[in-house]
Amino acid sequence: MQVLVVEDDVMLADCLAEALEDRGHVVCGVASTVAEAMTLARQHHPDAAILDMQLGSKECGSDIADQLAESGEFGHMAILYVTGEAERVHREARVGHACLNKPYTLATLDAALVIVGEIAREGATLRPLPRGMELLHQPRSRLSLLSDDDWCGG
Repeated sequence: MQVLVVEDDVMLADCLAEALEDRGHVVCGVASTVAEAMTLARQHHPDAAILDMQLGSKECGSDIADQLAESGEFGHMAILYVTGEAERVHREARVGHACLNKPYTLATLDAALVIVGEIAREGATLRPLPRGMELLHQPRSRLSLLSDDDWCGG
């Protein structure tokens, strides 16, 4: 999967990009501002964007998703917000598929990317959500509230 990483903490962004590449993803770029993210998204048309909700200079990740949607460049790009403030994402994000609460594990991030990719392409997923992941702008069914530990497959 081709992934755009938007994170204003340089060390975290580098660590995340390296971890994604180690897991077989292609990181098309790392951005720390809305302008950088928009440039990279337009150049590379990634499959997914991992957006930190709170960026420096009072910018936020939801601004990127909003601009992509308004310009018609959103397409089937999967949008995953990463944040320590999930309620803020639910309040402010008008566009996007899910949010993942910080801190998270790389296994959780992998599962979240698969899920948002499925939602972006197919409009839904039947996969259980990993702990700390919440879907956006969709009715919360019993299935969407299950965590890895709750899922029994039947």
